[in-house]
Amino acid sequence: EIARQVGVVVHRELQHLVSAAAPALASDDALRGSRVRAWLEAEGVPASECEAAIARVVRAVRGTLGDERGRWILDRAHRDGSSELALTGLYDGRLQNVVIDRSFIDADGRRWVIDFKTSEHLGGDRDGFIANELRRYRGQLEKYRALAAGLGPEPVHAALYFPMFGSFVELPQD
Repeated sequence: EIARQVGVVVHRELQHLVSAAAPALASDDALRGSRVRAWLEAEGVPASECEAAIARVVRAVRGTLGDERGRWILDRAHRDGSSELALTGLYDGRLQNVVIDRSFIDADGRRWVIDFKTSEHLGGDRDGFIANELRRYRGQLEKYRALAAGLGPEPVHAALYFPMFGSFVELPQD
């Protein structure tokens, strides 16, 4: 449950960082401050777990901001950039509602739909873990890609990004 709650807050903080009102770079003190703590408490993180949860949020945000690909994902200069983009449309013959963590059109005219995964992989074989996560979320990414195709004529690329360790993996185009 704590991992899920931390994930929700990491998503909020990354969304906050790309908002027009946010500074370009949050300090560790700001991340450890009242906003992140309040979000974790609102998610139900027990007081006894709050400091450890804050540390995980800070690690994820620092990992993203310290990673070239993470900074690229959050770049405010992207055309048609959006965080927590809600879409509704027909997919597989059914009306579907989705929320895409980050979407934008890059400098090469490609639309990206990116799903953040805040899980931690503490064992070996990180490549195997990432490949498994891509298989696990393939259907979700395919749905995101199909629904995002209705946003414009740009080709749509879908990917997972792991803020805890700065890994980015694109769903292959079929």
